[in-house]
Amino acid sequence: MRRRLVPIFLLTSLVVVLAAPAGAHVSPVRDLLPDGDTRPIIVSATLSPPQRHNALLEADITIEAYDNDAIDRYEYRWIGSESTEPAAVEPSATTVSYGSVMPATQYALQVRAIDTNGWDSDWFDVWEGSTPPPPNLVVAGDSVASGYSRQWFTGSATCRDGAYSYGETVAEGVADHLPDAWAPRYFNVAWPGAGVEDMLNGGLDSCSQSHPSQIGGVVSLANPETWNVVVITAGINSTNWTDVIAELVMNTTFSLTEDGDQGWCRVAVDDHWNLAQRTGHVTDAVRSVVETLHSQTNAAVHWTSYYPIGGTKLAPGWTPIGAECAPEMSVALDRLHGAILSGLGEDAAWIDVSDGAIETQPWAGWPHPDRTGHVSLGERIARAIAG
Repeated sequence: MRRRLVPIFLLTSLVVVLAAPAGAHVSPVRDLLPDGDTRPIIVSATLSPPQRHNALLEADITIEAYDNDAIDRYEYRWIGSESTEPAAVEPSATTVSYGSVMPATQYALQVRAIDTNGWDSDWFDVWEGSTPPPPNLVVAGDSVASGYSRQWFTGSATCRDGAYSYGETVAEGVADHLPDAWAPRYFNVAWPGAGVEDMLNGGLDSCSQSHPSQIGGVVSLANPETWNVVVITAGINSTNWTDVIAELVMNTTFSLTEDGDQGWCRVAVDDHWNLAQRTGHVTDAVRSVVETLHSQTNAAVHWTSYYPIGGTKLAPGWTPIGAECAPEMSVALDRLHGAILSGLGEDAAWIDVSDGAIETQPWAGWPHPDRTGHVSLGERIARAIAG
């Protein structure tokens, strides 16, 4: 009887094979569990490098898995000199965080699937290599971004001071939201007098120093292996606003009434400011900056608004642009910001800092932020970036 069982078994197997339609998917062997369920299986998983849409220290992971019921969640863990505890991730938002590991360090990444009945798959090897270095934070733009300061009209100015700039506070604020080892590296390529077009092409700053393209500098600093954040304040120097403000201050100084001041403010914004003729240029230049950064880097671009200067003091007791000019100054900011926003597109972030007073430098440094003003700006910008 034992000899006859072999041919019968072979015949049965042949019938099963011939009954399967051509091209049918044959699933791998799966464990039958005590409750009649089967474990989920991961077919493939891929870890992507950091992208501009990722939050800092997060990266996308693409997983292909199946189960006879449904996948409830995934879990991942980092394997290194010290392995991390498994962390959960929803199937609809598959990202992993590097926050529990060290930068620029050798690790492996594993993932597993867990179905709706609580059964898990084997751990799947996704990736092995060196984790990214810490993120880069690059500040670009004009004198607000560069940390410009000047005390006396007869003295020289400090045109570039990255430690005085709001960028220093942004870097510190972002670092507060990250593990110490992942604190961002801060760079500042801004210079005073730069319009948006100068960011692309280079030019002379307010201290008569020549500079190459800021955008070229950002591209060279950005590292595709890590997260790059670019913060920009620019746009006002693409118009004649500096000359308009100088003329306005002179006119309001010799005006004897608030109605007179308001009249001069209206003339300055509506008649003497050339934004109406420059709006298209500003929008196009902003668009070129954003498109260049997005095509040549993985940087997340954050463009800041300007702060209101009405009510700030040029000297103790002297406010050259008072409350009577507030409506005209608000209109001016809205028009400029509208020109910038039209060029940003959907992939660049807008950070509005125009909703509060900023402390400014007195005398020759007015209306640039003083140290307190830069800190206030930096704290607002850092919150917008880090959440």
